[in-house]
Amino acid sequence: MAAGETKKSTKADNVQPSGLTFARVASVEPTPTDRWIPIERIIKGDRLRTADPAAVEAKRISMRESGQISPILVRHAPDQPGWYVLVAGLHRLEAAIAEDWESIRADVRQLTDDEARLIEVDENLISKGLTPLERAIFVDVRLQVWGRLHPERVVRADAAERSAAPKRGRPANSAKLTEFLGDTPATMGFSAETAEDLGFSPSTVERALRIARGLSTLTLAKIAGTKIAKNEGMLRQLAAVPDKSEQLRAAEALVSEQAKTFPDALVIATGKTPAPEPAPRPVDETVAAFMAIWKKAPPTHRAAILHKLSGEKLPGAWTVMERADG
Repeated sequence: MAAGETKKSTKADNVQPSGLTFARVASVEPTPTDRWIPIERIIKGDRLRTADPAAVEAKRISMRESGQISPILVRHAPDQPGWYVLVAGLHRLEAAIAEDWESIRADVRQLTDDEARLIEVDENLISKGLTPLERAIFVDVRLQVWGRLHPERVVRADAAERSAAPKRGRPANSAKLTEFLGDTPATMGFSAETAEDLGFSPSTVERALRIARGLSTLTLAKIAGTKIAKNEGMLRQLAAVPDKSEQLRAAEALVSEQAKTFPDALVIATGKTPAPEPAPRPVDETVAAFMAIWKKAPPTHRAAILHKLSGEKLPGAWTVMERADG
């Protein structure tokens, strides 16, 4: 069946047998296993990230106009002959369902649970629009899967080191990665390999792990989908708080905007009240008012302001003059 010649389906509700978990990467080149398979026989499974409605709509328009350019990636469903589990290409699949396609072009491969999960993780990590929190979670999942696939390369922290009481405050830059991973240890080559595979720097991978492993489950739930999830600096500071109850209270203060800064959030987390902000000075209020006008002013108004200032006697050595570009 050629792309764009699919028939309308009378049943595209994508029934999914329960008890399956898995799913990866887009734009796979055609292979001998590339074929058209029934959409109603594809199990979406337990995916790490839901489809973005805007991305599905964009893909739907593209597939309607140009057909399906690249196949999705699936594997045979364990113990369910004739069924497939989606590995990569969720947005293409959702777009095809929205267009009432009966079948979709797919690359069918033999993959284990961990191999499929690793592909899904990598597909998400290279996608656009990931928040620092999402990236941290995906890197953490990648470490777990990578450790199972390469057990011989896992380097475990010393038992005494893991059981030692955590120190308060932010960890030193020179601290070993094993200090932040708890029972799931640092791995020999994981950061470098992940960085090479995905185009990150090793330090980006390690920062992501510190965030994922430093934040408690409750804190993760509290900050997911908030502006804190987009602020890597704030995430790193929160992750470095060893007392998880204190960490959660600090997160709550930030999410509710009871605290504007991380230091104030820590103060609130300990049951104290942050020192009030100093009253603004008249000069600060004047500067703020001018900057508000400047930001809203169109170019012609800004030019008029500068022209006016060029004819004024300014204090000290300040002067405003027109300069020809080039």
